[in-house]
Amino acid sequence: MLSASVKVARTSRFYPPVSSLIACAAMAPLVGCAGQKLTRTGFIPPDIYGQMAHTKDHTEDLIYVSPKLDMMRYHTVMIDPVVWHPVAKAPKLSPKAQARMTAAFEKDLAKALGHDFQVHPAGDCGTCTDVIRVRAAITNIRRSKWYYNAIPVVAGFAAGAAGGGLPPIPPPAPGGASEELIAADAATGEPLVTVATYNNGMPWNPPGQWLPYAHARRAFHLASLLLDEQFRNEKKKEAGAHTVASLSN
Repeated sequence: MLSASVKVARTSRFYPPVSSLIACAAMAPLVGCAGQKLTRTGFIPPDIYGQMAHTKDHTEDLIYVSPKLDMMRYHTVMIDPVVWHPVAKAPKLSPKAQARMTAAFEKDLAKALGHDFQVHPAGDCGTCTDVIRVRAAITNIRRSKWYYNAIPVVAGFAAGAAGGGLPPIPPPAPGGASEELIAADAATGEPLVTVATYNNGMPWNPPGQWLPYAHARRAFHLASLLLDEQFRNEKKKEAGAHTVASLSN
């Protein structure tokens, strides 16, 4: 079960206070304050995307769970290589940066799903019976730019140290990433769970303001946990229903 701290970290978003918006506006000529958001690139089939919705615990993500999903059947996942599938206005990534980011996301997926499934290498899974095939795409990404973040970050800490009581000033270029994920039955190709999600850098994570893709990597980690959470939730529902049925017999 996910800890409360993970849930808070996952569902927290970037809501700047008025003072921070003023600071952001002042720096607008230098760098845009717009962060990551949900994307719709075509990686997830349009008919499935239309069925995705916000949930009580994840009000800013879009999630679809097939009503036919039978989690008790599945014990193995096969993770395809993560791809860079950018929206139209996404920044250009060098082949080297693409390789680093997709590998980082793939590693996080394997780690998160490995707690609940046997992870099968990508490729031939035989008949693929009772195997979930996971495909994931990075659809947008922003690197953190320390030379824009330095002044507001230092000013925020200075104000706090002086007892000013002001909230942390959001960095104008915090970095982050957007992702789309599809988990399908490996034998039939039928989508079981799909997720569109994103995350932006937070003011209280200073190292992420200096390292170019630290906040993007955090977004990959949280997206992986979000997918695994959906599987766990469905497994709990099915286990509960099975228990009720057994007691009624």
